[in-house]
Amino acid sequence: MSRIKPINRRRNGNGHGGRPRADDVRKLNGNILAAAGELFLEHGFDAASMDAIAARARISKRTLYSRFADKSSLFNTVIYDLLGRILVPIETIHDSDGELEAVLLTLARDLVVNALKPELLAVHRVITFETQRRPEFGQWINDTRRKPAIHLIAGILERHRDKLRVADFDEAAEQFANLTFDSCLRLGSVGSTFTPREITDRARAAADLFLAGVRRSATGGRSALQALPCNSAAEE
Repeated sequence: MSRIKPINRRRNGNGHGGRPRADDVRKLNGNILAAAGELFLEHGFDAASMDAIAARARISKRTLYSRFADKSSLFNTVIYDLLGRILVPIETIHDSDGELEAVLLTLARDLVVNALKPELLAVHRVITFETQRRPEFGQWINDTRRKPAIHLIAGILERHRDKLRVADFDEAAEQFANLTFDSCLRLGSVGSTFTPREITDRARAAADLFLAGVRRSATGGRSALQALPCNSAAEE
């Protein structure tokens, strides 16, 4: 498994003391979250001990417990920190005023690429295992990431309502997310991998299938998506 780096560990370039205490505290907390995040993602909640976390962070258990009352509180802090930075920020989802087919293809590609990021897959595996004990993680994801993303996609669809036979744009956006982000997240979580070309092909197929179901009238013949260029970050 590739090493996850939840926190950017900044070091003092001068190699000596003199930094403000607040900066020292932030660095210490960052090291703790980084060490705990690596162990939780590698071994899960139950197998990652506070002893191992303290050793990975190069601190004493006393220092660790002075900041986190128990392993559960540390785990919650780590997971929320990871979710806040790894889950797709709403502002990164592509939105434009171009032709519907091109916009949906680019949007599908963005969602597929983000769903297959190794960091996200690692966090998703841990959260899936912990869901019954900690349902609040799923609620947080839904409220702070999924709902805003769905509303953004719904807004894109609504701008093209004259081309679509859609009564509920939020529901249509959910279906689009299911075909793109959700399906790839599930596959990636069980170990499936895709080449850049396969990622583009999956995005194209998902956008094409969605359009076939919601477009007002069939265009006939070759899909409009099949004629669009495939240049993307996934293929670079």
